[in-house]
Amino acid sequence: MMNREEYIKNLRQFWIDNEVPNISDTNAKFLRDLIKIKQVKNMLEIWSANWFSAIQFWLELEKTWWKLTTIEFSEPSYTQVIENIKAVWLEKVIFPVNWNALFLIPELKETYDFVFIDGMKRRTKDFFDLVYDKVEMWGIIIVDDVIKFKDKMNWFEEYLQENDINYNVIPIDIDDGIVMVVKEEETLKVRVEKDY
Repeated sequence: MMNREEYIKNLRQFWIDNEVPNISDTNAKFLRDLIKIKQVKNMLEIWSANWFSAIQFWLELEKTWWKLTTIEFSEPSYTQVIENIKAVWLEKVIFPVNWNALFLIPELKETYDFVFIDGMKRRTKDFFDLVYDKVEMWGIIIVDDVIKFKDKMNWFEEYLQENDINYNVIPIDIDDGIVMVVKEEETLKVRVEKDY
């Protein structure tokens, strides 16, 4: 198995050289701390890029009995994901899927205690809405790039406010940050009441 530090260094250099959009080291550190505190067991990642974020998550997830499902729409990126997973022998715990997340999420039968959304920004609201009912009570949903690309997210924050979903915008990098939602019982009741 390739040395972890060397592996991460190689992936980081790849996305710098090829301008692949990936989470920053600062963001990765924050998310890893969150995964560690939450002791995440079953995680869903929406859009993998070249798998730099997933390898960061793995460094924490491997410490518990865990599973990671990662969805990637781009076939070239998906091919890289497969190659990277095989390089570190994680085929039995990481499950990559090459599909459009908008069509796949409704078909998922599992529930998740941590979801990381980093897909097409204009569909952020759709990803969130589709995945919400797949998240366990007190599970965490993280949406990336909510400051830098707020204008591309089609009123995502307004959608959260309209549905009485408690959220926090957390600045992580100098020019960007995340939205964090913890699924609460009260929020669930509000959503159910609005559906009837």
